[in-house]
Amino acid sequence: MIIKNINTSKKITFFLFLTFFFVGIFTFKDYGITIDEEFQRASGFYWLNYVLNFTSFENLKSIVDELILKPKEFTMPPPETYNQWGIIFDLPMAFLEVIFEIKDPKNYYHLRHLFNFLIFFIASIFFFKLLFNRFSNYNVSIIGTLFYVLSPRIYGNSFYNNKDLIFLSLLTIALYFCFKLFNKIKFKNLFFFSFFAAACSASRVLGIFLIMSFFIFYLLSISPKTKKFDALIPLFTCCTLYLFFLILLWPYLWSDPLNNFISAFKFFSKHYLDIKMLFDGEYIRSHNLPYSYILKWIFITTPILYVLLFVYGYMRVFNRFFRRLVNIENGKIYNDFWLGINEKKDLFILANLTGILFFLILFKTTLYTGWRHVYFLNIFIIYLSTVGFYQIGIYLRRKFKNKFHYHISILFILTVIYKMIVYHPFQSFYFNNYFKNISHEKFEIDYWGLSGKKFLKDLLNAEKNKNNISVGVASYLPLGRSVYLLEKENRKKITIVGQNFKESDYIYTNFISEVGKFKNYKYEIPKNFSLKSEFIIDNIKIYEVYKKKENKN
Repeated sequence: MIIKNINTSKKITFFLFLTFFFVGIFTFKDYGITIDEEFQRASGFYWLNYVLNFTSFENLKSIVDELILKPKEFTMPPPETYNQWGIIFDLPMAFLEVIFEIKDPKNYYHLRHLFNFLIFFIASIFFFKLLFNRFSNYNVSIIGTLFYVLSPRIYGNSFYNNKDLIFLSLLTIALYFCFKLFNKIKFKNLFFFSFFAAACSASRVLGIFLIMSFFIFYLLSISPKTKKFDALIPLFTCCTLYLFFLILLWPYLWSDPLNNFISAFKFFSKHYLDIKMLFDGEYIRSHNLPYSYILKWIFITTPILYVLLFVYGYMRVFNRFFRRLVNIENGKIYNDFWLGINEKKDLFILANLTGILFFLILFKTTLYTGWRHVYFLNIFIIYLSTVGFYQIGIYLRRKFKNKFHYHISILFILTVIYKMIVYHPFQSFYFNNYFKNISHEKFEIDYWGLSGKKFLKDLLNAEKNKNNISVGVASYLPLGRSVYLLEKENRKKITIVGQNFKESDYIYTNFISEVGKFKNYKYEIPKNFSLKSEFIIDNIKIYEVYKKKENKN
């Protein structure tokens, strides 16, 4: 993709975003439901009820009260745990559900999936703007944005992951305004950066790293000749706006901002879940991860070209910074960390990525179910991949007067698109092709139970004449939640009996074992059941279905 005309570049960019938009609009109903979505929905109602206490909307409050009190199935946490969670996404969704009087579970989960995608779509536009702010090059910005959007696991999660992907999206927008501030300190940029940085923190308390790193870089940018009072005015303004928006957007802080923030930070830094996970063929505890956990998950689930470009981009930026650092002259520390605004932006991304990874790995932060808790790192990874792509382009132009790296990248992107079509709607199960030993016996694949919807639909098609089908679940995951996404008349046909296999006509297993604090128990399939079918994507087995043998007696 080498576009020489600016107008043509704009048209191509518009076409690509329009295509992306319509693909999402026409496919968002294809995706399954995660085990966390019911909890997140309940959290939204909890906070909507809290906010309504400050209003006179008694009718709305009575509706929300009823929704909160409805019994929840399968290990729903008690309401007192809801107060720890950010509500940037969940509260507005709860409000829309009430306003539009959405009663059917299928419809309100589809509504959440649609808005989840739309937020990611908007964020992708800001990522393009961020890249153009850095490179001033349409071609590079388009390629980098394609890397961002066509990261299979990120794309798949963009429809239903209303925690990690919402955080990633807000972070992307905040970083754009951060780059604008690096260009020029203006109140408008301070306002929007503070707002979205606060939204990040309200979504996940870890978002505080962004405002802290901005403050550090701002202080390093102050020239010794600048009056300290004048230099600190923008910093003070940003801090004030950030704190104001943080409290405004996070109702948990309303009663006691400081202590409640500290409480939330402690909660999320330790996390309350301590579970066993299958990682590289071994069961490990989420509170005691190997140092390789994050890096390996990223490496095996990210398209290999992005990884290679990232490594090259990272090394180029690090080398540039290190060479300048060791040559810092006395009295010039404020000017010698970077040469120009673009180097400053690159170093900002590098510093944040390195610092966060160092913290997560060194302190063995509790993580589980792959690297989804740190999907926000993808923006740093893709940014540095784009830097690598850009630097390779400079080298090729100088050495060979050629730009064939564009053609190679486009060809590779087309292979990624093909893989995403093959995986659809399970792009979040993606592994790159350079690891042939990937299997459900080495890694947890369907840890969120997304395949449950497909299984139930296939089962109903196979048993069209049967009005009562009992399904056992040889998995820790609650298949019952996937029933919500079926048509009303079909929901009545399915009875989920859990591990009561004696009452089962079929048994479904996605190989996610029962996890206790001191055990890992794999469910045994009774001998009177035989393998009926299995679902495989790209040579990776996702689930198996067993059917009860007919009694010949």
